[in-house]
Amino acid sequence: MTGLLDILIRATQASRVLEIGTGRGASALEIAAALPPGGTLITLERDTAAAMDARAACAAAGVDRIVLVMIGDAARYLHKIAGPFDLILQDSDPSQYSSLHEKLVPLLGPAGTLLTRNLAAAGGYNELLAADARLTTAFLHLDDGLALSVKRLELT
Repeated sequence: MTGLLDILIRATQASRVLEIGTGRGASALEIAAALPPGGTLITLERDTAAAMDARAACAAAGVDRIVLVMIGDAARYLHKIAGPFDLILQDSDPSQYSSLHEKLVPLLGPAGTLLTRNLAAAGGYNELLAADARLTTAFLHLDDGLALSVKRLELT
């Protein structure tokens, strides 16, 4: 996905980004590098060791002041995160996508973008996403499947 996040952030002028599923921080570093001055990234990772590695990577890259790596399961902690976000990257356990959907869409700002990775393993989430009238979604056959969804302006 190298390059795609950079293009999305620059094209949409996203300055406030939420990432679900930090891993070791590769996407967080790409996002941080693309953010405009004053931009911020909140990223949530349930694996403590991976989150600590991501924090160290952000510190080494000098972006730890604009990247907040939170440790915890998104299903339990999303209610503590306040929107709106210009871009949300959903890159966590695909089995959680359906249950997280109703928590993520309201966090999107007007014309906010939701990028979802690993759709091949997401089961019925694709149908849920396609049927959501609040979003316009395109399914892309890249990697293990991507969905690019934009919140409809008339419904914000």
